[in-house]
Amino acid sequence: MNLSTIPFTRLLYNADPYQRQATSSVLAIDGDDVVLSATLCYPEGGGQAADKGWLNGHEITALRREHVQFRQTEYDSSVAVSSVVVHTVPGHDFMVGDVVSSTLDWDWRYANMKMHTLAHLLFIATSEFLAGQGLPVATKGCQIEGRSARFDFRADIAAESLPGIQQRVQELVDSGIDAHVTETTDGIRLWQAAGFVIPCGGTHVRSMQEIDGQVTVRRRRKGSGLTRLYVSHEEPQK
Repeated sequence: MNLSTIPFTRLLYNADPYQRQATSSVLAIDGDDVVLSATLCYPEGGGQAADKGWLNGHEITALRREHVQFRQTEYDSSVAVSSVVVHTVPGHDFMVGDVVSSTLDWDWRYANMKMHTLAHLLFIATSEFLAGQGLPVATKGCQIEGRSARFDFRADIAAESLPGIQQRVQELVDSGIDAHVTETTDGIRLWQAAGFVIPCGGTHVRSMQEIDGQVTVRRRRKGSGLTRLYVSHEEPQK
């Protein structure tokens, strides 16, 4: 399968991350790997875990980006703006040209949307703390999956600093503020809330009102000048 000759996949989650079902055409097949004209499914990238779901009832066991195009942002980072998304679907019976129905594992997607938003709030709270200490804000990486998220900050963040950072994250959650995503003319998506602008192509909730429960921030030292912070939240019993 020559992916360089296949049109970039239209990413439906960019237009509406709450969309749960869609139909699209099969553009290419290579064994279990299927490329569609458009996808609901977020492939793993930018620290966020891949979505889960089904094509015509067949489980999607893996998602990946191929033939990725990146753009450099003014925030000293590069982001993927287009790619061919490959769905691995064992046991499928599709043919090129078929129109197939895709369905998201919504509970998994929505949990990741909440956690990705919380990861941004952790970044905001920690950035404010570091700036208040006269320290630069720099990160090494992040991971968002299910019920927790983490950021690696290139700074020594003491344990006694955690209550203040956690309180600030909780304040941002409790504020119920909205978040907005805009797209630049060259395809870079920008998440914006609480006066911060963060280049990000992931999926997020539109309002902090969708995040319930108590926030917890934990810390792990990763060596001199590197601190890993985790954020999670305990949703109330319904």
